[in-house]
Amino acid sequence: MKKGKKRYIMITIIFVCIILFIINFMRYEFLQEDLLFFQFFNSRNQSESKVNGKKDVVEEFTERGTSIKMISFHIQYQNRKLKALNLSDTVDNKTLVYEKIAPGTSGRFDILLTSNEDLNYKIEFESKSEKPTNLQFYTAENEKSYHSLEELGEDLTGIVLKKEEKTIPVHWKWEYEISEEQDKQDTLEAKKIREYDFLIYVQGY
Repeated sequence: MKKGKKRYIMITIIFVCIILFIINFMRYEFLQEDLLFFQFFNSRNQSESKVNGKKDVVEEFTERGTSIKMISFHIQYQNRKLKALNLSDTVDNKTLVYEKIAPGTSGRFDILLTSNEDLNYKIEFESKSEKPTNLQFYTAENEKSYHSLEELGEDLTGIVLKKEEKTIPVHWKWEYEISEEQDKQDTLEAKKIREYDFLIYVQGY
């Protein structure tokens, strides 16, 4: 093989190696930048969600021997947040039937609102499962019963003050033995339903 041809091959190999090195170096730089951006974004979200040491979380506490779910929302202006919840996770253990919601069961979950400024708020719900007909909801603020969470949400508006921790308890109960016709309906629905999933939305404005 001629010397000129060998030299050409060597130069080509060296050139390809340099190109590969540059490409890998650039990829590394981009990955580092992406990692730094992710760390910054994550830390920013965490710092924004904290108020009085609390975050947007689902917690559990015990009251009079009953475990109660508390869903915390740190609200901000023109910011809409949501949480998913299963009603079977909020059943009062004293009324629990085979670890599922059923006629005669009841329960409660609390919505905790915090903010770094005085804000109006609105709470909305979206059912993701079919609701039992006789399942009703109510709050501690009035004696009115609501036939759906969506109906309840129409009345859940108000003001949360700066640094305030505002708790809104939501109670529910599956009424039974109301009438013979409704008892038949309860029996049919109890056979096919085990869980009731829904979403909670909180809007600050």
